Amino acid sequence: MLRTSFNNDWFVGRERDDRRNDLGPITLPHDAMITEPRSPHTPNGHNTGYYPGGIYRYTKRFIAPPEWRDQHPTLEFEGIYHRSQVFVNGVLAGGRPSGYALFHVPLAMHLCYGEENVIEVVANNDDMPNSRWYTGSGIYRPVHLLTGGPVRIVPTGLRATTLSADAEKATVAVSITLENGTSDATDAEVVVRLNRKGREVAPGRTRVTVDGFGTGTARVEIAIDHPAVWSPDAPNLYELHATVAVGSAVQDRAVDSIGVRTVTVDAEHGLRINGHVTKLRGACVHHDHGILGAVTLDQAEDRRARLLKAAGFNAIRAAHNPSARALLAAADRHGLLVMEEFTDVWMRAKTAHDYASDFEEWHERDLEAMVANAYNHPSVIMYSIGNEIAETGQPSGIELNRRLVSILRAADPTRPITNGVNPFLNLLAPSDEKHATQLAKSAKPGDEEERPGKGSGRSLITVLNLLMSAMQKVTPIIVRRKFTDAKIRAAMDALDVAGYNYGGARYVQDANRYAAKPIVGTETGPGQLAQNWPLVESHPQIIGDFVWTGWDYLGEAGIGTIRYNDRPRLFSPWPGHLAGTSNFDITGHRQTQTYVNEIIWGLRTDPYIAVRPVNHARDKRTPSLFRATDAIRSWSWDGCEGTPATVEVYARAARVTLELNGIPVGRGKRRGNFLTTFRVPFRAGVLVATAYDGRGREVGRDRLASATTDLRLKVTVEADDFRADGQSLLYLGIELADTAGIVKPNFDRPVTISIDGPATLALGSAAPSSIQSFTVDTHTTFQGRAQAILRTTLEEGPVTVTVGAEGCSPIVFSREATTAAAISL
Repeated sequence: MLRTSFNNDWFVGRERDDRRNDLGPITLPHDAMITEPRSPHTPNGHNTGYYPGGIYRYTKRFIAPPEWRDQHPTLEFEGIYHRSQVFVNGVLAGGRPSGYALFHVPLAMHLCYGEENVIEVVANNDDMPNSRWYTGSGIYRPVHLLTGGPVRIVPTGLRATTLSADAEKATVAVSITLENGTSDATDAEVVVRLNRKGREVAPGRTRVTVDGFGTGTARVEIAIDHPAVWSPDAPNLYELHATVAVGSAVQDRAVDSIGVRTVTVDAEHGLRINGHVTKLRGACVHHDHGILGAVTLDQAEDRRARLLKAAGFNAIRAAHNPSARALLAAADRHGLLVMEEFTDVWMRAKTAHDYASDFEEWHERDLEAMVANAYNHPSVIMYSIGNEIAETGQPSGIELNRRLVSILRAADPTRPITNGVNPFLNLLAPSDEKHATQLAKSAKPGDEEERPGKGSGRSLITVLNLLMSAMQKVTPIIVRRKFTDAKIRAAMDALDVAGYNYGGARYVQDANRYAAKPIVGTETGPGQLAQNWPLVESHPQIIGDFVWTGWDYLGEAGIGTIRYNDRPRLFSPWPGHLAGTSNFDITGHRQTQTYVNEIIWGLRTDPYIAVRPVNHARDKRTPSLFRATDAIRSWSWDGCEGTPATVEVYARAARVTLELNGIPVGRGKRRGNFLTTFRVPFRAGVLVATAYDGRGREVGRDRLASATTDLRLKVTVEADDFRADGQSLLYLGIELADTAGIVKPNFDRPVTISIDGPATLALGSAAPSSIQSFTVDTHTTFQGRAQAILRTTLEEGPVTVTVGAEGCSPIVFSREATTAAAISL
């Protein structure tokens, strides 16, 4: 079916029968949660970063042209959070409990052709809490209108499977599922074309008879000479076109992007893409986009994929829900491998109102929707059926694990299946289902008194994270014991790849004990990567590791934050709103951990200098399992002269030396975590770290200079298309820096932005705790940085932006919002 954007000219309000306070017209996607005032009293608590939910009604009025009578108009929703209902002219026509599932709503029987029609979409996110992280609310993913002829390709009915591929030849099997909207059996011709860079490279055609009001599938194999195969290093893509004709009349068309590649995994060779062994340098990633909230926009997804790839990651795990189509398309373009994950819960709830209550009725349809969304994306190389599912250690959960694998294999036999099993959680989980349910229902997300052993008021998953944080030295011993093996082995047996959350201590023993089973680290703390990666490199069947997380996110407030002068606690009290994890912050700024990763992976030869915040040098630090260091890339600490500074030097080297202003500070031998630590009183100047191999030869050098006393605003505008389509974004990196552009982290202050022209503004920083909103024009920097994101409207014209801060000259610039380029589908 032909796909047309249906995102423009919507209105949003709270009550179905009261439109006086409707906001609009707005352009979808839209996240209603990010616009809500945060509250310390919301039942969501730290789960969503103290953002409340609500009930939202989206309305669109449109004329249905008479020619639609024969085109089976269908709405395609990529994701509505959550428990959605879709009304057409007041009649309930569809909906979905899941906030992440792709679904379709046929319109034909409800429309008034040639007249005005009304679509109303109600998203009910008022049942709080229903997630352990920030979800967003409303129609936060795109909406499309699908149309086709009487004999048409069903939505997501065009699928391609690479049967074989090498440098000389590839064979691709194409299946096209058709639907006949007439009462008579119909013979249809299906023509398939595979294009690359606008040129046809391989054709195919076949015929199929489709029963009246029935469906049928046409199949054809296409041979490609000298194919441009898809891989992480060369993400080559093709366009697959399909045309359906009855007699001489074209009935329908469809097009999709595909990649030609094969995926195999076994214990002997590990993971192979097109026959080449590939180790997964993975990042777990939640679906929100920081200051934008949960909205799914192509440029936001593309930017994140591009930055992750540039930092050395070659894989992402969709935590913990099916991905947006735009994310998968970005991964296709940039060569990021994707572990597509189904859900965070099965039958046992983790919060009071989560997907567990809908799982039994909807899991099969939602699994199939995940496959339909992912099937043609070459980046998707593996499925995960769950994350830290406690019942996988119990008989009922073991059987359910097998059932989910069976459903998924039937829907897509081409990709391996794993499950993110946490061995420690399986030990803790109660076997009594009633007790497990009561534990989830009684959990209090806003509870600040979170200490191991306190008793009531928290979920099992919170207890798990508390114990893992408090028992970091003991946990590896526990997860290696035989009694732990008994709690995870049956679940692992059903999987193609054994998935371990925080189970690195089991890698070697399980590689030896269960030699036929490949292993993947589905989730790993950043501080564990240095221990795990050598095992990945030395054992073929250990195919990679996914760090928690590759990109910071809204919700689970404070779980990855190193706090000062505070008692140990898992989550931040109000006004914490970010997890605070240690790779990319929410603005896309690379933190220290991303450079440490590159050193561990062998992608960086130079050492890397980072400094713990000198303004907190005398404060007591509270560590986090989910953040290995609070050190940042700065030697600019005005007002801290003479204060003892802790300098961290990371290097893949036998020995490291450090100098300050040409004077030796010290030398040290590398430890297992690639870190050498130095203590030196802060003095402005230049730090130089030099790394040497075992023979004393220099192998790399790093330099870190102090900023001068000057202070000015620096605004970096990321060059992207700025089209008047309501979907385009312009990212502004805002820094407080000296004349050389060196950021000054000790001079934080409010930044104000004014916009003149057709654009909306999001403004914020990576501060893990703040009462400031992302939807107003003023926000305080964090460690010298802030970010603004402009989103176009449907109006053309110049957009003038003024950025100001106290003590700094304002910066003014303009961009033209131009006519949206036509995109042929």
